[in-house]
Amino acid sequence: MPRWWRTLTQVLCETLPTAQADILRQRLHGFDEPVALRVVHLWHADVVMPLLCEAVPEHRQALLDLQSLHRRAALGLRARLGEWRATLKPVLLALYRRAYAYDAAYAQAHASAMTYGQAPANVAMIAEHFGDAEAFAVYYAQLNTEANATAFAQAHASANAETSARAFAADDAQAYAHVCGASTRVYARACAQTDEQRRVLFNDLAEGLNRSLATLQSHSTGERHE
Repeated sequence: MPRWWRTLTQVLCETLPTAQADILRQRLHGFDEPVALRVVHLWHADVVMPLLCEAVPEHRQALLDLQSLHRRAALGLRARLGEWRATLKPVLLALYRRAYAYDAAYAQAHASAMTYGQAPANVAMIAEHFGDAEAFAVYYAQLNTEANATAFAQAHASANAETSARAFAADDAQAYAHVCGASTRVYARACAQTDEQRRVLFNDLAEGLNRSLATLQSHSTGERHE
Protein backbone atom coordinates (compact mmCIF):
# COMPACT_ATOMS: atom_id res chain seq x y z
CA MET A 1 0.00 0.00 0.00
CA PRO A 2 1.53 3.35 -1.03
CA ARG A 3 2.33 5.77 1.78
CA TRP A 4 0.15 8.52 0.30
CA TRP A 5 -2.82 6.16 0.20
CA ARG A 6 -2.42 5.29 3.87
CA THR A 7 -2.16 8.98 4.80
CA LEU A 8 -5.09 10.03 2.67
CA THR A 9 -7.44 7.30 3.83
CA GLN A 10 -6.46 7.96 7.45
CA VAL A 11 -7.52 11.59 7.07
CA LEU A 12 -10.75 10.65 5.29
CA CYS A 13 -11.61 8.07 7.95
CA GLU A 14 -10.98 10.36 10.92
CA THR A 15 -14.60 11.42 11.27
CA LEU A 16 -16.33 8.36 9.76
CA PRO A 17 -18.18 5.75 11.81
CA THR A 18 -16.09 2.62 12.36
CA ALA A 19 -18.14 0.48 9.96
CA GLN A 20 -17.78 2.97 7.10
CA ALA A 21 -14.07 3.38 7.77
CA ASP A 22 -13.60 -0.40 7.71
CA ILE A 23 -15.38 -0.67 4.35
CA LEU A 24 -13.13 2.02 2.91
CA ARG A 25 -10.01 0.21 4.09
CA GLN A 26 -11.24 -3.14 2.75
CA ARG A 27 -11.55 -1.63 -0.71
CA LEU A 28 -7.80 -1.12 -0.75
CA HIS A 29 -7.37 -4.80 -1.63
CA GLY A 30 -5.94 -5.15 -5.11
CA PHE A 31 -4.59 -1.61 -5.29
CA ASP A 32 -2.46 -1.26 -8.44
CA GLU A 33 0.50 0.90 -7.41
CA PRO A 34 1.79 1.65 -10.95
CA VAL A 35 -1.29 3.85 -11.50
CA ALA A 36 -1.06 5.39 -8.02
CA LEU A 37 -1.23 9.08 -8.88
CA ARG A 38 -3.67 8.51 -11.72
CA VAL A 39 -6.16 7.68 -8.96
CA VAL A 40 -5.34 11.02 -7.31
CA HIS A 41 -5.82 12.94 -10.54
CA LEU A 42 -9.10 11.22 -11.39
CA TRP A 43 -10.35 11.84 -7.85
CA HIS A 44 -9.47 15.52 -8.04
CA ALA A 45 -11.01 15.94 -11.48
CA ASP A 46 -14.27 14.09 -10.83
CA VAL A 47 -14.84 14.61 -7.10
CA VAL A 48 -12.73 17.28 -5.41
CA MET A 49 -12.92 20.06 -8.00
CA PRO A 50 -16.73 19.89 -8.40
CA LEU A 51 -17.14 20.10 -4.61
CA LEU A 52 -14.81 23.09 -4.43
CA CYS A 53 -16.56 24.81 -7.34
CA GLU A 54 -19.81 24.54 -5.42
CA ALA A 55 -18.27 25.81 -2.17
CA VAL A 56 -16.22 28.71 -3.60
CA PRO A 57 -17.95 29.67 -6.88
CA GLU A 58 -16.08 32.98 -6.98
CA HIS A 59 -12.95 30.99 -7.85
CA ARG A 60 -14.65 28.71 -10.36
CA GLN A 61 -12.40 29.52 -13.33
CA ALA A 62 -9.21 28.84 -11.38
CA LEU A 63 -10.69 25.56 -10.17
CA LEU A 64 -11.73 24.58 -13.70
CA ASP A 65 -8.19 25.27 -14.92
CA LEU A 66 -6.83 22.97 -12.23
CA GLN A 67 -9.47 20.37 -12.99
CA SER A 68 -8.31 20.35 -16.62
CA LEU A 69 -4.73 19.57 -15.57
CA HIS A 70 -5.92 16.73 -13.36
CA ARG A 71 -8.06 15.31 -16.17
CA ARG A 72 -5.10 15.27 -18.51
CA ALA A 73 -2.88 13.69 -15.87
CA ALA A 74 -5.48 10.99 -15.21
CA LEU A 75 -5.09 10.04 -18.87
CA GLY A 76 -1.31 9.92 -18.50
CA LEU A 77 -0.65 13.38 -19.97
CA ARG A 78 1.32 15.17 -17.27
CA ALA A 79 1.75 18.92 -17.30
CA ARG A 80 5.10 20.57 -16.67
CA LEU A 81 6.22 21.86 -13.29
CA GLY A 82 5.64 25.53 -14.14
CA GLU A 83 2.10 24.86 -15.35
CA TRP A 84 1.21 22.92 -12.22
CA ARG A 85 2.76 25.58 -10.00
CA ALA A 86 0.97 28.48 -11.72
CA THR A 87 -2.39 26.70 -11.64
CA LEU A 88 -2.20 25.33 -8.12
CA LYS A 89 -1.06 28.52 -6.38
CA PRO A 90 -4.19 30.71 -6.85
CA VAL A 91 -6.50 27.84 -5.94
CA LEU A 92 -4.61 26.96 -2.78
CA LEU A 93 -4.29 30.61 -1.83
CA ALA A 94 -8.07 30.99 -1.97
CA LEU A 95 -8.68 27.75 -0.07
CA TYR A 96 -6.22 28.48 2.73
CA ARG A 97 -7.62 31.98 3.09
CA ARG A 98 -11.13 30.56 3.39
CA ALA A 99 -9.96 27.83 5.76
CA TYR A 100 -8.37 30.29 8.20
CA ALA A 101 -10.25 30.40 11.52
CA TYR A 102 -11.09 34.07 10.98
CA ASP A 103 -13.92 34.47 13.50
CA ALA A 104 -11.95 32.93 16.36
CA ALA A 105 -8.86 34.97 15.54
CA TYR A 106 -10.93 38.17 15.27
CA ALA A 107 -12.60 37.54 18.64
CA GLN A 108 -9.24 36.98 20.33
CA ALA A 109 -7.72 40.11 18.80
CA HIS A 110 -10.80 42.15 19.72
CA ALA A 111 -10.71 40.99 23.34
CA SER A 112 -7.01 41.76 23.61
CA ALA A 113 -7.53 45.24 22.15
CA MET A 114 -10.43 45.95 24.53
CA THR A 115 -8.24 45.06 27.49
CA TYR A 116 -5.54 47.40 26.22
CA GLY A 117 -7.96 50.20 25.38
CA GLN A 118 -9.70 50.10 28.74
CA ALA A 119 -6.49 50.13 30.79
CA PRO A 120 -6.38 53.37 32.84
CA ALA A 121 -3.02 54.34 31.38
CA ASN A 122 -4.38 54.17 27.82
CA VAL A 123 -7.88 55.66 28.11
CA ALA A 124 -6.92 59.23 27.23
CA MET A 125 -4.80 58.22 24.23
CA ILE A 126 -7.49 55.86 22.93
CA ALA A 127 -10.18 58.55 23.34
CA GLU A 128 -8.07 61.07 21.44
CA HIS A 129 -7.31 58.82 18.47
CA PHE A 130 -10.25 56.41 18.30
CA GLY A 131 -13.08 57.83 20.39
CA ASP A 132 -13.44 54.85 22.70
CA ALA A 133 -12.09 51.37 23.41
CA GLU A 134 -14.66 49.60 21.22
CA ALA A 135 -13.72 51.63 18.16
CA PHE A 136 -10.06 50.87 18.80
CA ALA A 137 -10.80 47.16 19.30
CA VAL A 138 -12.68 46.92 15.99
CA TYR A 139 -9.90 48.73 14.15
CA TYR A 140 -7.17 46.59 15.70
CA ALA A 141 -9.03 43.29 15.30
CA GLN A 142 -9.74 43.89 11.61
CA LEU A 143 -6.19 44.98 10.87
CA ASN A 144 -4.59 42.18 12.87
CA THR A 145 -6.85 39.38 11.65
CA GLU A 146 -6.63 40.35 7.99
CA ALA A 147 -2.84 40.49 8.18
CA ASN A 148 -2.61 37.12 9.91
CA ALA A 149 -5.10 35.48 7.56
CA THR A 150 -3.19 36.74 4.53
CA ALA A 151 0.16 35.60 5.92
CA PHE A 152 -1.30 32.21 6.84
CA ALA A 153 -2.73 31.70 3.36
CA GLN A 154 0.37 32.84 1.52
CA ALA A 155 2.79 30.72 3.55
CA HIS A 156 0.76 27.52 3.43
CA ALA A 157 -0.34 27.91 -0.18
CA SER A 158 3.21 28.56 -1.35
CA ALA A 159 4.58 25.48 0.41
CA ASN A 160 1.71 23.22 -0.63
CA ALA A 161 1.69 24.42 -4.24
CA GLU A 162 5.42 23.84 -4.64
CA THR A 163 5.36 20.35 -3.16
CA SER A 164 2.23 19.35 -5.05
CA ALA A 165 3.49 20.79 -8.33
CA ARG A 166 6.75 18.87 -8.07
CA ALA A 167 4.94 15.67 -7.14
CA PHE A 168 2.47 15.93 -10.02
CA ALA A 169 5.00 17.02 -12.63
CA ALA A 170 7.32 14.13 -11.77
CA ASP A 171 4.56 11.64 -10.98
CA ASP A 172 6.27 11.28 -7.60
CA ALA A 173 4.00 9.40 -5.21
CA GLN A 174 6.45 9.75 -2.32
CA ALA A 175 6.46 13.54 -2.64
CA TYR A 176 2.66 13.61 -2.80
CA ALA A 177 2.53 11.66 0.47
CA HIS A 178 4.01 14.71 2.24
CA VAL A 179 1.15 17.00 1.22
CA CYS A 180 -1.97 14.89 0.64
CA GLY A 181 -3.15 15.05 4.25
CA ALA A 182 -2.83 18.83 4.51
CA SER A 183 -4.47 19.30 1.12
CA THR A 184 -7.47 17.19 2.06
CA ARG A 185 -7.93 18.98 5.37
CA VAL A 186 -7.87 22.38 3.69
CA TYR A 187 -10.53 21.17 1.23
CA ALA A 188 -12.71 20.28 4.20
CA ARG A 189 -12.06 23.54 6.06
CA ALA A 190 -12.79 25.58 2.95
CA CYS A 191 -16.01 23.74 2.10
CA ALA A 192 -17.55 23.04 5.50
CA GLN A 193 -18.14 25.29 8.48
CA THR A 194 -19.20 22.79 11.16
CA ASP A 195 -17.93 19.43 12.38
CA GLU A 196 -21.04 17.70 11.03
CA GLN A 197 -20.61 19.30 7.62
CA ARG A 198 -16.99 18.19 7.57
CA ARG A 199 -18.00 14.64 8.51
CA VAL A 200 -20.39 14.55 5.55
CA LEU A 201 -17.76 16.04 3.26
CA PHE A 202 -15.10 13.52 4.30
CA ASN A 203 -17.60 10.75 3.63
CA ASP A 204 -18.30 12.15 0.16
CA LEU A 205 -14.59 12.45 -0.57
CA ALA A 206 -13.96 8.91 0.64
CA GLU A 207 -16.75 7.48 -1.49
CA GLY A 208 -15.46 9.47 -4.43
CA LEU A 209 -11.96 8.08 -3.91
CA ASN A 210 -13.40 4.58 -3.93
CA ARG A 211 -15.16 5.27 -7.23
CA SER A 212 -11.99 6.67 -8.77
CA LEU A 213 -10.02 3.60 -7.74
CA ALA A 214 -12.73 1.27 -9.06
CA THR A 215 -12.82 3.16 -12.35
CA LEU A 216 -9.08 2.83 -12.92
CA GLN A 217 -9.04 -0.80 -11.85
CA SER A 218 -11.89 -1.64 -14.24
CA HIS A 219 -10.09 0.16 -17.08
CA SER A 220 -6.87 -1.70 -16.36
CA THR A 221 -8.65 -5.07 -16.52
CA GLY A 222 -10.86 -4.18 -19.45
CA GLU A 223 -14.08 -4.40 -17.46
CA ARG A 224 -17.09 -2.36 -18.51
CA HIS A 225 -19.82 -1.07 -16.25
CA GLU A 226 -23.21 -0.19 -17.64
